[in-house]
Amino acid sequence: MTKKDPGAALVAAWGLFNGVLAAVLVIYHGHLIAVMLYVGAVVLIELAAVSVLVSARRNPQGQTHQRLAVRGAATLPLMAVGLTLALLTLVYGPWMLSLAVPLLLVAVAVAVHRGAWRKGGSS
Repeated sequence: MTKKDPGAALVAAWGLFNGVLAAVLVIYHGHLIAVMLYVGAVVLIELAAVSVLVSARRNPQGQTHQRLAVRGAATLPLMAVGLTLALLTLVYGPWMLSLAVPLLLVAVAVAVHRGAWRKGGSS
């Protein structure tokens, strides 16, 4: 790990902190399934730390520039999650709307700001 790119250290520290929390769960005799799930999550986080470290070593120059989605494509993930949460209202009750409505409003705001509904659109 380099001082220039401390991403792997951050993810590893996050995993170690979760490992401490898993140990606390074991100390307080948590259910076996809960301990197994938590330890599995810690293992996944540490695997993510290793992948960040490998990625940083393969590309020491730093991150490459990526293009961002423009116009309507930027709102699709927000809309999909918002509509999914809105549909989950049928199962879990109206409180799910408190999650869905703000997300849908953000998606609409992003679409309006990016000009998704204008004929030419702007990027």
